[in-house]
Amino acid sequence: MKKALLIPLLALPLISCVQKKQVKALNQQILDIRQEIASIKEKQKENSQNIEQLATRIDNLSKTVTKNFLEIQKLKLAYTPPKNPPLEGAEKVLTPQNPDDIYNKALDLYYQGKYEEAEKLFKKFLSTYKDNKLYDNALFWLGQIYYSKNNFKDAAKQFKKLVDMCEVGQLKDCNKEPMAMLKLAYSLLELGKKEEAKKVLQNLIEKFPDREEAILAEKKLESLND
Repeated sequence: MKKALLIPLLALPLISCVQKKQVKALNQQILDIRQEIASIKEKQKENSQNIEQLATRIDNLSKTVTKNFLEIQKLKLAYTPPKNPPLEGAEKVLTPQNPDDIYNKALDLYYQGKYEEAEKLFKKFLSTYKDNKLYDNALFWLGQIYYSKNNFKDAAKQFKKLVDMCEVGQLKDCNKEPMAMLKLAYSLLELGKKEEAKKVLQNLIEKFPDREEAILAEKKLESLND
């Protein structure tokens, strides 16, 4: 009987010790959670301050833009054009007079996305300077304009014209021929002419094996054959 009573009495300190450890662990978890909450609140406070600062900067910037806009409007209203403005100088600036200037102006317009204006100048160049060394470049960029406008039919015609003229030796320079062949293949693919496109790509690989365009052609051909 005494032994039966002794065992529970001995177990009480052990249970108490376990409970203390559990309570300590729980208290530590509560402390960790409180610290985490405090950290989150601090970050929220910092974010709130950053948002306020950003809003202030945007507001100041908006005021500056508005002020500048009003100043520009005032200048526009205050400006009075001369009654007889000199046109000759302006015309020379707006209308290039030599082949290099025409070509460069057309190319600038293309890069600015002004395709209609660029097309007109490239056509002027092609109709006027057939013996110029930049003739093949102009042919290419005219085709590229059509391609950029999703006019793949005219783009294909233009690229093919360049390739054909190079084949028969009608051009002084054919540095754009490999790229023209690649873009011709792309145009044909857009038109649903897969087999024709594959032939052009194969010809490009065989004729210009060391050019970057040939590497692109090989990758394209692989994807078409998969």
